[in-house]
This record gives sequence, C-alpha cells and structure tokens, in this order.
Amino acid sequence: MKVPENRIKYYVLGFYLLLVAVWQGLFLAELIPDYLFPSPTQVAQRLWELGADNYLWPSLKATFQRMGIGFSISGLLGLVIGLLMGMSRVANSCLRSLFLGLQTLPSAAWVPVSLLLYGLSDHGIFFVIIMSSIPAIAIATSDGIQHIPTIYLRVARTLGTPGYAMPTEVILPASLPSIVTGLKLGWTLAWHGGVSAELIKSSIGLGYLLHMGRELNDAAQVIGIMVLTILFGLLLDRLVFGRIQ
Repeated sequence: MKVPENRIKYYVLGFYLLLVAVWQGLFLAELIPDYLFPSPTQVAQRLWELGADNYLWPSLKATFQRMGIGFSISGLLGLVIGLLMGMSRVANSCLRSLFLGLQTLPSAAWVPVSLLLYGLSDHGIFFVIIMSSIPAIAIATSDGIQHIPTIYLRVARTLGTPGYAMPTEVILPASLPSIVTGLKLGWTLAWHGGVSAELIKSSIGLGYLLHMGRELNDAAQVIGIMVLTILFGLLLDRLVFGRIQ
C-alpha cells in the first residue's frame, strides 16, 4: 500500500513518540538504576535547569559560531582543492589517495594534534573541524567534475565560453549535486570533530557540557546534550542541506 506523501510526517512523528514511550517503559521497569538511565522527564528537566542557569544557550551559541567559522573555511578550501583535482589528473592521482587515507581517521584523532599545535584555544577547534571535513568535500567535488558528461563541455566551448570562465560557468554548476552531497558529509564530519574537540579543549560548548556531565556523573545531562546534538544535526540536514538538494 502506497502511503500518501503528506501523511509520512505523521508516521515519523509517531515513530519518535514510540521511541520515547519505550524509553519511559524501560525506565519504569527499573532494569538499570535511575542514576545511570534517567527518564525522558528527568532529561528534559535537566536541560531546562541548564537553560535557566545560563549554561545551555551560551554553549549552543559557542558551538554554532565555531562550526560556522570552521566549516566556512573547510568548505571553501575543499571546493578549491576538489576543483583542482577534478581538472588535473596529476593532482587527482596525488591527492585522492592522501584524502582517502585521511578520511579513515576518526575526527577525534585530530584533537591531540590540535592540542600540540594550538593548545587550549578555539584555533585548535577550528583546526579539528577543518581537517575533519576537507577530504570529504574535496573528493566529492572532484568526483562530480569527473562525471560531467563531455557533451556539456563541448557545447560550452562551441558556444564560445572562454577557458577562464569554464570552472565557474560550466564545471561547478554541472557538478553541483555531488558537491552538495560532499558538503553534507563534510558538515557531519565537522560536527563530530567540533564536539569532540570541545570535550577536551573548551570551557564552553556542547562538548564541554558533555564533559561536565560525565565528570559529575550526571547521566541526565549527558543524555540530554546527546539528544540536543542529534536534534540540531537533523534540523540542519532538513532545513539547510535538504532545501539545497
């Protein structure tokens, strides 16, 4: 049976309500002590307390500012490097293997390197965000360029498009779907890296609140910040990258 498109959102809402109900049911079953497995109500109450104590909103602001700056830099660098790789076989052969190797590194692996280079500063968090996301953006951009139908390029040249205008007028627009996919993946990796860096290097941010929850054995705070991190990731995917796609 085909489900109408306008009804799918209600199924999604019902699914998440079911998850919360299962969560509450497991809490009431007391299979795990409540100080290790808090209820949805306790998590919501802890988030409310963090907001009322002026810890939550400054941390959200700090995390998004760092992500905005770091991802803007990595997005620009990734597009430029990917354009170079897509237009040059030599550059692609040299850089692709390097970036594929870097992609296998967990984002958190960049944190010790950033500590050595920048100490406990925001520059180190920017470094982790940039290094986590550049490889995915560059590879996706180069793949998109290399899969452009050659007829597009021939038509552009036949119609008189000058060589210096080909990258911006033909190549990048034609590879845009792949670029958006790369930016989306890059954002996800940058988000992982930024929050991981905040766990160690910051005194404010979502990662810092996770760290403090762990230090205080406050499971409600840890789970609450995890839920917020997932929620904001989904909202950004739907409202930003979803609309672009």
